[in-house]
Amino acid sequence: MAIHNTLRQAREQSGLTLEQAAECIGISGASFSRMENGLSKVTTDRLEMLAELYQVSASALIEGSIVTRPSTVDLERMRAVVETVQAVVNRLRVRPSPEKMGMAVAELYRLEIDHIVSDPKSAFDPKRHVGIIETMFVR
Repeated sequence: MAIHNTLRQAREQSGLTLEQAAECIGISGASFSRMENGLSKVTTDRLEMLAELYQVSASALIEGSIVTRPSTVDLERMRAVVETVQAVVNRLRVRPSPEKMGMAVAELYRLEIDHIVSDPKSAFDPKRHVGIIETMFVR
């Protein structure tokens, strides 16, 4: 993937307009458009500013492998999922392997991400997951 396609993808994923991104790195919208469309080169300094702005690594922009950093909400949800899984495991008095704990946390976090996507303002509710966790760990 060419860097200009990656730049556009990263900007769109970050929710910024072309003009907003241009303003953030201190260039005109026209200059930004030329850079994003491959009509002008991306300097190292601008690449670093864009990586910071889009919260991705500069190498991801170059390689076309954008992976965004987790947000505070993501980390808080992950913490809540881990605590919920651990609380149910403790209540059930089972001793799952680290692999099984990892699988349970990953699956519940995936379900929680799906829930957030469908209802972004929803709070974490461990009750949504208790039955699933119990099923995963009952002998």
